[in-house]
Amino acid sequence: MKVQRITLFAVAGLVFVLFSGTTLADGQLHFQTVRKEAIEIRLIALAIAYPRTSFFANDEVFIAEQELAKEESRFIKLVYDFLPYQSPLSTYGLNYSLVHRVNAIRDTTCDESLWEMRSALEQRRRADHTQPGWKYAAQTPIADLDRRQARLRCYRTTSDDYERVFREPTNEGPY
Repeated sequence: MKVQRITLFAVAGLVFVLFSGTTLADGQLHFQTVRKEAIEIRLIALAIAYPRTSFFANDEVFIAEQELAKEESRFIKLVYDFLPYQSPLSTYGLNYSLVHRVNAIRDTTCDESLWEMRSALEQRRRADHTQPGWKYAAQTPIADLDRRQARLRCYRTTSDDYERVFREPTNEGPY
């Protein structure tokens, strides 16, 4: 009698599990794999340089020009993460004639327009009177970012993903 009761409960439990409406997860997971892409950029302006800490990761936010083809480019927002013992990207030189090659991850969560970045900078300036404006790169032909309304794609990179910097002549303006 006990064996029949246990068998009956086991079969009932198995039937319940099989027909309860739960779907199997084979092929159902649609997570995005983090893919780094090699990009070449020219730094236009240092938008935000947070105060450095000696315990946590530090950030710098740049407005850069990503080179897509020979005479084609677009503005991007570059978030550069580095540890306290690593040097920030701004120490490599905030110079437009330098082309930086980095491996970066596209981050859609931090996309924003130049107008949004400008208004956030104004709020920081009001709160902290020592906060300067955008620091433009030397020799940049783009000095009027305040008049542009472009939506910037955001890329994140770290000092470990920084490949190299090389010099190229800049005879023509991008825009």
